[in-house]
Amino acid sequence: MGVVVLTLGDFDIKKSGKSLMANNNRSYKKLELLKFFITYKDKKLLPEYIAENLWNDSDIADPKNALRAQVFRLRKALDSMGLNGNKGESQSYLDIAFQNGFYILNTGENCLVDAMQFEDSVKTADENRNKDPGEAIKKYKEAIRLYKGQYLADITDKEWVFTIRNRYHRLYVQSLIRLLELLRVKGRNREIVEHFEQAMSYEPFEEALHIFFLEALLELKEYKHALSHYNYITGRMYRELSVKPSPVLKGIYSRIVAGDKNIHSTDISTLTRDFSLDDDMEGALFCDIEYFRTIYNLEERRSIRAQNKECLGLATINNENRKVSQDKDNEAAETLKVVLRESLRRGDVFTQWNGHQMIVLLTDVHTNALDLISRRIRKRFNDKMGQEGFSVDISFKPISYDKKPFFA
Repeated sequence: MGVVVLTLGDFDIKKSGKSLMANNNRSYKKLELLKFFITYKDKKLLPEYIAENLWNDSDIADPKNALRAQVFRLRKALDSMGLNGNKGESQSYLDIAFQNGFYILNTGENCLVDAMQFEDSVKTADENRNKDPGEAIKKYKEAIRLYKGQYLADITDKEWVFTIRNRYHRLYVQSLIRLLELLRVKGRNREIVEHFEQAMSYEPFEEALHIFFLEALLELKEYKHALSHYNYITGRMYRELSVKPSPVLKGIYSRIVAGDKNIHSTDISTLTRDFSLDDDMEGALFCDIEYFRTIYNLEERRSIRAQNKECLGLATINNENRKVSQDKDNEAAETLKVVLRESLRRGDVFTQWNGHQMIVLLTDVHTNALDLISRRIRKRFNDKMGQEGFSVDISFKPISYDKKPFFA
């Protein structure tokens, strides 16, 4: 009968496939001490080192004595679970010994710790990356299957676990990237997609993983799926991390938008029809910030040669109630987007600058019409969100060539 100690994700100890921790009332200190010993298994630990890491912020008068008492209770708990060779067991799975002033946790041959298995699989995979890619893929997959979440994820307030947790997470991300590299070389794009989707719950913001995923979708010619994911992840990175798309991601975006058009010959009629199908032609055009930047730069260049009637506008959402929920803020931003699409003309363009501001580019507009446009937008927005305490301010500025452009 084997014992498996699970530390990656939810902590558990299973014997013959059954949990020994379920329905057991274990004290927090005793359980934390067990996790500490498992983390440093087979290592000699001074009592002072253990007490300092576990109880450095407590009011325990005699930490060494308290530790001795906790170890005694922990041994009894291991006895009751049949993990140390007592109660008729022929072997010990987890045994806490005290030798020459050091505590040490010994594990038996039939006791496996998932973190140790994870490390062994990663090491074997790394050794075979160049000489045996097939074996490396197998071992990376084994390691990734073992990673069920952060190391001892339920411990949130102890410094001793952070460095170890970060190390295992780094090994997980590194192994996943190396696995995807090997799969890409072999053209196994569907597997790349599957591994990426499984990994997102553990590592949602690692750009390298998103690049592998998007490139795999391009190889599979799943352009709509790729575009949806690009918009989702770049928007989320900007909202949550204030990170804009990298040059690599921008390059992939261009390839996604191009789709499979670049591998077929075309004529001007087909080209015009394809471009028209990309836009529903109803109301103003909403686009991402990079496309808006391109349009703005083109209009700015035109202003050098001619006296154009283009204006840059900034619409800002305000709220009298500063304690408004994030959901209401998001609703206000989406409402402003709808109002701008309905209130502006088809030749106008707008984009989202941040969570409460939109940038507008008005083409061929007379300055005496700006006030009318502003009033129309404010009224429509107020009709939809005014009762929630929201309002919108709009300012405009004519586009003219400037050595210090708005889009730096």
